Amino acid sequence: MKRTQVGIRFLLASLIVSGFAGVLWFSHSVAAAEQPAPAAKLAAATTDNDGALFIAFVSVLRSPRCMNCHSQGDFPRQGDDGHRHTMDVRRGPTGSGVTSEKCSTCHQDHNLDGAHLPPGAPDWRLPPAGMPMIWQGLTDAQLCESIKDPKQNRNRNIDQLVEHLTEDKLVMWGWNPGEGRTPVPMPHDEFAAKVKQWQAAGAPCPAK
Repeated sequence: MKRTQVGIRFLLASLIVSGFAGVLWFSHSVAAAEQPAPAAKLAAATTDNDGALFIAFVSVLRSPRCMNCHSQGDFPRQGDDGHRHTMDVRRGPTGSGVTSEKCSTCHQDHNLDGAHLPPGAPDWRLPPAGMPMIWQGLTDAQLCESIKDPKQNRNRNIDQLVEHLTEDKLVMWGWNPGEGRTPVPMPHDEFAAKVKQWQAAGAPCPAK
C-alpha cells in the first residue's frame, strides 16, 4: 500500500514538473515568435531610414547655387530668386554657351571682387545639351534616382558621383559664391559627411 502511494505521488510530481516545463517552453516560443530577429530589426530600421539619408543633404542640391544650373529650360538662371540669365545666355551643345556668347566671356576661374559681379570657378558651364541634368520640378525620390543614373549624370558610378558632389571645384563654388549671393545652406564638412554616409548605406533613395 505504501509503495502504491509513493508511486502515485511520484507520478503526480512528474506530471506537475512536466506541465510547468511545457508552459515555460510555450511562453518562450510565443515570445520569440513575437520578437523580430536581429536581422529583421536591422532591415526594418534600414528601410525606415532610407529616405532620411538622402533628405538629410538634399537642401544643398535644391539651393539656388545648384538649381540655377540644373533648372528647366535651355538657359542658366541667376540670383537667389532663380530668374532667367540676362543677355539671352543659352546652353549650347557642350553647356558652355553658343557662338561668341560663351560662359568664359564673363565667368573666369574665380569670383570677381564686388557685389553681384560675375562669379567664377574652373570650367564654368551648364551641363551639356545631350545630358542637361535638369532637377527642377523633381520630387526627392526622382532627384535621388536622377543623380544616380549614369544615363543622366554623365556616366558616373556612385563613387564618382560622391567625388563630384564633395570635391569638384565647380560644385565647391556653391560654398563661396561671391559677394551678394547666399551660399548653400549647410557647411561643406557636414554636407560631405552626410553624402558619404548615404554612399556607405548603398545610396538608398526615398520611397516614391
